[in-house]
Amino acid sequence: MQIPVGIIANRIGLKKSLVLGAGLCAVACIGFAYSHQYPGAVSFRILMGLGASFGFICTLISVLDWMPHRYSAIFIGLSQFIGTIGPMLVAGPLETYTETKGIDWRTVFLGMGVVGLILLVLVVLFVENNKEKQGQYTVLKKPQKASALVSQLFSRMQPWYIAILSVCLYFTIEYFSENEGRAFLQLKGFKLSTASYMLTLSWIGYALGNPLVGFISDFMKRRKIVMTGSALLGLASISTILYVDIKPLVCIAFFTLGMSAGGQSIGFATIGDQFKSQLVAIGFGLNNTVMAAVSGITAPIIGFAVEYRKGLMEDTLAAYTSAFSLLVGISLIAVIVSIFFIKETFCKSAVEFTYLKPKR
Repeated sequence: MQIPVGIIANRIGLKKSLVLGAGLCAVACIGFAYSHQYPGAVSFRILMGLGASFGFICTLISVLDWMPHRYSAIFIGLSQFIGTIGPMLVAGPLETYTETKGIDWRTVFLGMGVVGLILLVLVVLFVENNKEKQGQYTVLKKPQKASALVSQLFSRMQPWYIAILSVCLYFTIEYFSENEGRAFLQLKGFKLSTASYMLTLSWIGYALGNPLVGFISDFMKRRKIVMTGSALLGLASISTILYVDIKPLVCIAFFTLGMSAGGQSIGFATIGDQFKSQLVAIGFGLNNTVMAAVSGITAPIIGFAVEYRKGLMEDTLAAYTSAFSLLVGISLIAVIVSIFFIKETFCKSAVEFTYLKPKR
């Protein structure tokens, strides 16, 4: 739903989009809490995903609309930081709390629905809509058909290159966390608890890397070189994880892998540099769609490669390492795309005028 959500946000504005998203999430959580049949539960889960689709897109729109453009990368990085810190702080304590208090999942989702309704009220009361004035002038925009906007988006290659780079930077950390990361680390001699903490360490690196990389990009007024550095750091990190047996270095490599994944936040800032304001939301949607689609296709391929190599090789660790060489290939693609295909924007819009204030 990322591209449709971008079109909807462009059409109805930031505030209405947030109201719609928060309302759908709240209703879906409450409905899911009271579901007793599988079709109903699935329907509310789909509705939950639809509502959640508005969250990050609207955050990015608000950053570009309300924050100084020259600081867009660091603000996008901070939003990613908050989005990552939330699950890290909540997941463990929430699980422990529900187990000790005997709270079931229905109560948890009902509580989330109530929180969603509270957020809905706060959005209505405090969130302002997109900027419609510049100085003494009111900005009027001629509405365009959704098909025309999408055709403009798909006809340019730079957004596709940025999306490919973003998914190559982010995919490895997600794959290790959601699939075979713990099993691989156990084969390398780590305890299960240690393996879990190492994966958490990578997400800490991701949380810190997003604002840090954004700050570096805004400070240097460069996008391309920062994304290239992130890609090179990711390539070095995954190579160390796979081919080095020194445990302290592997631990450091997981942290730097997360730091390199934080470079994908620069992709959103660069997307913002590529389009006029009416296309930015759809551009963000394209970036998220490509990231989700490629991740969904690539993860089963790597899983198949792991099973195939395990059937051919007696050494299970060697089988994992051989199959995970695909992750090195993905990191190498990120390096190639960042060096040869991404164009530098110098933190300025490539399609609109940059207004300069004269020195006094």
